[in-house]
Amino acid sequence: MSVKIVVSGLGAIGGYYGAMLARFAEQLSSVKVFFYLRQGEHLNAIRQFGLQVVSPSLNFYAHPTLATSKVEDIALGKGKDKGVDYLILATKEYDLKKNLKDLLPIIGRKTLILTTQNGLSAPLTVQSFLPDNTVASAACHITCRKTPGLITVRSDENLLKIGLDPSFSGKITPEKWAQIERLFVYLRAAGVRCTPPSREMGILLKEKFIMLSPSAAATAYYNQPIGEVMKHHEEALRELIHELAMLYQTMGNRNSLFIEDEAFAAIDKMPKEATTSMHSDIQNGHKSELESLVGFVVKTAKKNKLSVPRYEAFYNELKNRINS
Repeated sequence: MSVKIVVSGLGAIGGYYGAMLARFAEQLSSVKVFFYLRQGEHLNAIRQFGLQVVSPSLNFYAHPTLATSKVEDIALGKGKDKGVDYLILATKEYDLKKNLKDLLPIIGRKTLILTTQNGLSAPLTVQSFLPDNTVASAACHITCRKTPGLITVRSDENLLKIGLDPSFSGKITPEKWAQIERLFVYLRAAGVRCTPPSREMGILLKEKFIMLSPSAAATAYYNQPIGEVMKHHEEALRELIHELAMLYQTMGNRNSLFIEDEAFAAIDKMPKEATTSMHSDIQNGHKSELESLVGFVVKTAKKNKLSVPRYEAFYNELKNRINS
């Protein structure tokens, strides 16, 4: 029987990893890759031409087994084999619950669900919704953009980290570990730069979040790309990083203060002209990840009786801009 992989949400992140897997699967009869996304120009372009990926070292068109906006179009097994083998959730976090409800017909007990969202709560959301499934998560370190039918990747220095964690995966059994290791094999075979699976994925997600959340808050607040933020507002950016590190420490992450400099260095390595997707969404009047990337910090700090004045100021101002 063939292995079935579904990528739900073909934005920049889902589009890149979905295209890499689809290109790999085109060479095999044993792996099938499905794209699930809403109707529109992007879906039409993929159906007509394939999904193009352009990076400094790549330029190709990937053709999935099927690209569809209808869950019922995705072929399923029967009985104990019902459901796809791997479901990669690449929608924004604010759409996650609706996306899961829509995908229920293709989720079986054997389905491993991989979250790729930027926030910290996505794996727990999935685990509470589907407690009998293996929930894994990914930290996607990549800068890319989507336009209809095209994923543009700025650099080849991207990295994917995947794994399980007892906090959202439950007890890590040999069966669960075998599932995530098989996905790792497929990703590596597809040409994705991916580290071996981790059993402490929660830590890796926090390491990414302490880089992403402050940079998203700062680029959106100052309405500037990361290079201008680093040049003119370094102190504010460092304050955001420090407040989040203090929150981690309050929540029991004793080594959190040691990753402040690492987080700042990671932001400094971003292309100077680049910005965050949250900034772009707010700038273009689209729904954004403000709640999961910034509001989450403010509300979690309040629950832990910790003051985060810089985060609060940025969050309140950005909310006002969005609502005005």
